[in-house]
Amino acid sequence: MSSARSIFISYRRRTSIDITGRLYDRLVGHFGENSVFKDVDSIPFGVNFRHHLEQEVSHCPVLLAIIDPDWLGVADDRGRPKLANPADWVRIEIETALQRDRLVIPVLVGGAALPEESALPEGLKALAYRQSAQVRCDPDFHRDLDRLIHRIEGVFSSLAVGVGSSAIGQDRSGTTALASPPVNLIDELAAALATANQTAQAPVPRMGRRRWLRMMGLGILGGGSALAIHQRVPALQTLATGEIPPIPDLSTLPDRIQTALEQAEAAVLSPGAESSPLTPASEPPEPAPLEPSLGTTNSSELYSYESVNVDEFGMGRSQIKFATPSHQALRLETPIGPVTLRLVAVVGGQFVLGAPDSEPGYDPSQPAQAIAAVDSFWMSVHPITQAQWRAVAQLPEVNLVLNPNPAYFTGNDRPVEQVSWAEAVEFCERLNQLAQTYPSASGLKRYRLPTEAEWEYACRAKTTTPFHTGQTITTDLANYNGTQPYRQEPIGQFRGTTTAVGAFGKANDFGLYDMHGNVLEWCSAQPNPSASDPWRVVRGGSWQSPPQQCRSAFRSGRKADTRSNEVGFRIVGEG
Repeated sequence: MSSARSIFISYRRRTSIDITGRLYDRLVGHFGENSVFKDVDSIPFGVNFRHHLEQEVSHCPVLLAIIDPDWLGVADDRGRPKLANPADWVRIEIETALQRDRLVIPVLVGGAALPEESALPEGLKALAYRQSAQVRCDPDFHRDLDRLIHRIEGVFSSLAVGVGSSAIGQDRSGTTALASPPVNLIDELAAALATANQTAQAPVPRMGRRRWLRMMGLGILGGGSALAIHQRVPALQTLATGEIPPIPDLSTLPDRIQTALEQAEAAVLSPGAESSPLTPASEPPEPAPLEPSLGTTNSSELYSYESVNVDEFGMGRSQIKFATPSHQALRLETPIGPVTLRLVAVVGGQFVLGAPDSEPGYDPSQPAQAIAAVDSFWMSVHPITQAQWRAVAQLPEVNLVLNPNPAYFTGNDRPVEQVSWAEAVEFCERLNQLAQTYPSASGLKRYRLPTEAEWEYACRAKTTTPFHTGQTITTDLANYNGTQPYRQEPIGQFRGTTTAVGAFGKANDFGLYDMHGNVLEWCSAQPNPSASDPWRVVRGGSWQSPPQQCRSAFRSGRKADTRSNEVGFRIVGEG
């Protein structure tokens, strides 16, 4: 069995064969006979059963561990607990799945409880911390199985997101765009790291303790570093492969450290001033400019962020760290001081716009699902903050006067709200006017509001689930009205106010924060809008939206002149 939609059922024949048979029939009826592995009778004669079981488990993304009330106490013919035997089939199956980081779901039947860690052998102790599913007898059996099948479908859907048939595709306009890398990129990376590790083991010059401490004090060396490889390949966050500098050979590390040390020491001790390292510079620092200007901070540093994925119970399934060089940090030098506005590159592609009718919260009055395509673009990593708004409001007027302090919930790092659609457009036009004055500052030629398709594509970040966090969302991950759960997550809080952008510390896989909740976000007008049409689309949900209205597919309308403490915006940049 090698299907990506495969399920392995681990159970004790002696104690749970009947309930497992019913469960197996339901799963086969839904997923197909070739997608469910249950019985050791299917092991070919003469093969090593341990290797065969390990291989079958490795092929299945999901393992269901059927646990009945006697599961721990089942003994062999000599009266010894079966789980204490390393060759026990059930132990082999579950240990293999845990070691290979498969989704192991303890399925509690017959009123059984999840075993405590102390009662399990060493290789199974992690089972005690896996979220379990309960399957009761009639009349609750089919209801419990429906819930379990729905959860497994969510797992398979998330696995299907990263599978691509090609590294390069074309959108509807014929523009070639980078897509997700092939899965074997992990193997190539592992091989490259192994080669680098062998190089790093070559003899290097020894370094004295004083010199080592001096380099750490100058910031040239950190206290330590770590690299983790996850078997989940994120979407490439770069507009052109040439933008990523080549990785230096590790064998040159001592020479590069020495060069960096000499440069740092030269910066501290200028020629002719060795005896007075603290001599002040001959020229005073330049005062802050009185006229607005535009620049960029050092974009050679990687933009790092974390994303998280949860199941329908709100329990974390995975947390992944990303880093990309494809970002811009615009520095707005204004009369009221410098303000930074960060954007990240989003590689275009095709995706399914909208929600299926099976998605909780689906509204049949909204447009049906459709295939959409977007070109690559840049997007601000947060909704526009009040500090960013105030800085741009100081720039020369283009079409409208802007109130520098429109927000109801005040705070420099909170999203700006109570701005109309036209005022959000004016914000972009003032940035465009400034960019024309400093054309080489950022490399971006135009700023605007995102289209609906761009917004949803950016929000989903290659996911197909209701939220980019997975099957549900929690108020530990976003700011919305969590008093009514979306699925089976715990009841959350209702804060009744906006929160600082990025306050929850988790972005989506594209590096974008607050795509669900906090403030609704204006989108650009539809192509060729009617002059008499006063309505504009907002996306993303707000601080007082229920979770159904924070889904990636949810859309709503507001009159263009609306000023609401629920509505803000983020911007898109074009190269």
